Amino acid sequence: MNVTFDWNEWFFIISTCAIILLFLPIRKYFSPALVTIIWVYNITLVSTIDYFLIATPYEMYYFGDNPTYELSGTLFHLFMYPCASLLFLFAYETWELYGIKTVYYILCWTGFSLFFEWICVINGALIYTGWKLYYSIPVYPIAAFLLIFIYRFSKKKLYELSLPKFPKQQ
Repeated sequence: MNVTFDWNEWFFIISTCAIILLFLPIRKYFSPALVTIIWVYNITLVSTIDYFLIATPYEMYYFGDNPTYELSGTLFHLFMYPCASLLFLFAYETWELYGIKTVYYILCWTGFSLFFEWICVINGALIYTGWKLYYSIPVYPIAAFLLIFIYRFSKKKLYELSLPKFPKQQ
């Protein structure tokens, strides 16, 4: 593993610390079980997509200074994406962005996500070798709708599991 410590590593560290600091005040809004489900879902989804697109034969982009895996990219996979998803869900629930509001909300997050991806490219945290920024335009809304689906499904199932079970009356 070829590792150099320069600006892109600092970018990973600073942006990851910033998102964790934004997540900490809202973490108690969600049950620990729900946080775990969303966390594992995000790591699984993002890692699967990223590793598919990073690996041969596609090699569309890579994180960091070189095509070999860098530990600084792990910060994004383990912390950035799950914390950002929980912030997304917190605003979705808190502001009750249901129905058509969901579509507008997802469009706003898509715009922000594209902007942040562009910032990652500018700072050398993400290097395109075949990917184009506009390829991400359909990816973010699909990921957001899937996240909301997983969240609502998990929240419903966890609620059902937490209801007290009374013995049948005879």
